[in-house]
Amino acid sequence: MIKIIIAVLLLCGAVFLGPRLADSQGFVHIATEGYIIETSLTTAIILAIVAFVVLHIVVNLINRSIRLPKLTARWFGSRKAKKLQSLQNEAFVAFDEGAYNRALGLLKKIGPRASLPVPCLLLGAKCSFALGDLDSCRQFLDQAESSKDTSNVACKLLRAKLNLKIGNAEAALENISSLGLDSHDASVVKMLYNCYLSEKQFDKIKELLPTLVKLKMVDDDEASLIAQGYAQDAVQECKDEVAVDTVINSLSKSERNNAMVMAPVVTRLVALGAVDKASKLTVGLLRRSDNHQEALLNAIATWSVAAPEVLKELSDQESNNAIGSQTNVPLLKALANLELKDGKLSEAKTHLSKALTMDKSTDLYVLAAELNERLSHFDEAAKFFALALKNKADAQLPALS
Repeated sequence: MIKIIIAVLLLCGAVFLGPRLADSQGFVHIATEGYIIETSLTTAIILAIVAFVVLHIVVNLINRSIRLPKLTARWFGSRKAKKLQSLQNEAFVAFDEGAYNRALGLLKKIGPRASLPVPCLLLGAKCSFALGDLDSCRQFLDQAESSKDTSNVACKLLRAKLNLKIGNAEAALENISSLGLDSHDASVVKMLYNCYLSEKQFDKIKELLPTLVKLKMVDDDEASLIAQGYAQDAVQECKDEVAVDTVINSLSKSERNNAMVMAPVVTRLVALGAVDKASKLTVGLLRRSDNHQEALLNAIATWSVAAPEVLKELSDQESNNAIGSQTNVPLLKALANLELKDGKLSEAKTHLSKALTMDKSTDLYVLAAELNERLSHFDEAAKFFALALKNKADAQLPALS
């Protein structure tokens, strides 16, 4: 709208001034050193405008001529940067292909180690490590950490990862621990978890478990395995029932209700002679329908004493699911073991025979040997002991007589 108004005003001015300039265009007189220039005002204005345009063009040409070296240098610089980027890309591709020497050669073409960017320094460290040159690997990492644009997390993580690969978990932990966990960085937490796992520090892993779950780095099954590993490691040091109670209290409610996690706990209680308490906990776990009862049943199959309450619960479950229980090897194995320990040899033989038709594991061979020994079938017991030692899946099983 403003442009239209300005155009209208210019048009009105031209209409008003046009006739006057046509009748009287004015007069310009210039006298200098014997020369006299006379022209109309209109012609003088036109000449001034043309002179300004010509001067503007000349100045631009001169300015471009002066800037030509800078433009040329910029073009050459851009070309060099593209070449270095191409070499860097080739180096990363060579590393992915396992051509570590070639990758290091490409890094040398990019420039001296002191001038390499941090990503290239970290790549050089990985290549040197893969080639077994630990001194060169350390030099690359030192240079990366001293660079202005470095990432402390990336350098520490790589140091920890490489230390862990050579079995130096202690040094890996030092590097990771120095980063802290305030930000709950997933890569830091994962490396810390791998370090604890390598050192079998299940108590530390248990402390880390809520963070692992929060970051969705483990699913429910993996979380159960971690808690089970902690529980199994912790109860091995327990000398009495009180110590086992301390371990149980350190578990969360969901973990105390998880048959997989509690399997080593109740087994330790049985080993310590606290059969009643172990039976009470086990019956409660068996009555909860979850996906981890197989671990508990396998644990029951190793108990060395009778547990009537648990045996009754297992027998009830077998009766309630007559069809499914016929193919449930862990249930059959647990029943056979408790029946054997309770002196119910006929029932144990029935359940063990069914299990042996579907599985030929070492623990079943051991139970069969123990049963035949209790039945005074010593030759058969010896055969089963031999099979347990050899553990051949295609072994010819002797008949239970």
